Amino acid sequence: MAQDLHMEDIRDDQRTTSEEETRRSSRNRTVSSTPSEPTGKNIPQKRAASSPQSTRTLRPQRDDRQNGSGADPVAEAMKPLTDEERRNWKGWVELESDPALFNFILRENGVEDARVHEVLTLDTEMLAGLPQPIYGFIFLFRYRDEDDEIEVEDPPKCPRHVWFANQTTSNACATVALLNIVMNVSEINLGEALVSFKQTTQGLKPAYRGQRLSQNDSIRCIHNSFARRMDMLNADLGLQNDFEKWEHLKKNPKRKKVTNNNRKKKKDEEESGFHFIAYVPINGSVWRLDGLQRHPVNLGQSGDDWIAVALAHIKERLHQNDQDDIQFSLLSLCKSPLQSIRQQVAQNMNLIMSIEESLNNMTPDWKVFTAGHEVPKSSELREFLGLSQEFIDKANPSASALERLQLASMEPSSLIKLHEELLRDQTALRGKYMVEEVSIGQENEQAAKRKQDHSPRIHSSMKALAEAGVMKEIVQDIRENKDTK
Repeated sequence: MAQDLHMEDIRDDQRTTSEEETRRSSRNRTVSSTPSEPTGKNIPQKRAASSPQSTRTLRPQRDDRQNGSGADPVAEAMKPLTDEERRNWKGWVELESDPALFNFILRENGVEDARVHEVLTLDTEMLAGLPQPIYGFIFLFRYRDEDDEIEVEDPPKCPRHVWFANQTTSNACATVALLNIVMNVSEINLGEALVSFKQTTQGLKPAYRGQRLSQNDSIRCIHNSFARRMDMLNADLGLQNDFEKWEHLKKNPKRKKVTNNNRKKKKDEEESGFHFIAYVPINGSVWRLDGLQRHPVNLGQSGDDWIAVALAHIKERLHQNDQDDIQFSLLSLCKSPLQSIRQQVAQNMNLIMSIEESLNNMTPDWKVFTAGHEVPKSSELREFLGLSQEFIDKANPSASALERLQLASMEPSSLIKLHEELLRDQTALRGKYMVEEVSIGQENEQAAKRKQDHSPRIHSSMKALAEAGVMKEIVQDIRENKDTK
């Protein structure tokens, strides 16, 4: 299988020149949308495709009601979207920069030991308060035409130890950025599906990894979990417009000379879209993984603080924006607190078991002198935290904890006191674990609500008001109230 993939790369090298021209021209296909908040919430992603595609399977038929035939396109667009239609649709919808949404995508793809958090400021104190370690950043910014010029003429090719996929289809940059991080972090348990996908794409070039990603039904369906029919129709319309522009440029390659004034006017009229990219430390270097660039960019040695290297580049990118355009979003991919807490509970139990063994040898009736705190049973730990006895036995306590145990081992009273302290720590850790599980449950609840499409109900209500003849009065009242303010 790997040999076939390498042969495919060799054959594809023969088409590098023409594909490069298509790839570069495709980057300019953007979404003209404005984020609703300066912090980056609800910001649509940059849309780009490597080649024109047609996914307009959900487009309603043209209305021909003048002749008494044909369906109402608005009514067709308002129909609830079925799961089967979502699975059969081959396109990708825009995603918001929302941690809850990214965490849902991670869990659905089988990644359980990593979690996305929003970075509200670029201060070191804020970053220090996030769960550690931080595996990578997902940066959302306004993509400009000038960004195409950042890539050098002959960039270094993607090294074998970096898993990097190009974005080869519209609207997929959120999932591409997310996978470009998790595939490069050895500490993350990817789950069976992503492990298999990584293995089958390891020998491919970035463009063909991206192509396999865009064609993966499971990854695409998870990405589109929150898609509504209107989202899909808008994506189809965007692809149609991209295809028409591509055909026009193909037939009319010569362009008129554009003056600076015309260029500025065009820039004002057509607002640039937004785009997700990733920053991640790999083998001692910090990498910028931008799916729209042919190869990943090595930003330099990570040293003792890879975050400082990444933030310096992010701040530089923000300074390049206009003074009145500071809209961006930064998400961090961190180790899941659940996994950290589970590890701490296991280490805590390991110490408690060691103390009890020592006390049993020194003072068999030592439990008479305790405060009556009960040690969690193995079945309880296994049921609520998924901790097996083997996992607890292999959990190595920290050096400081072992030092405390060593100092207390001189006399039974010190061991009993330490035993009680560890039991209190155990209770606190289990409380934190429950809080995290509640948080995940709330995210899942929020995800279930966001999957509900209220567009048909809103449309039917508006239609009923219009048919009742009161819509005109409502619109007039709104206008009058607006004018009086």
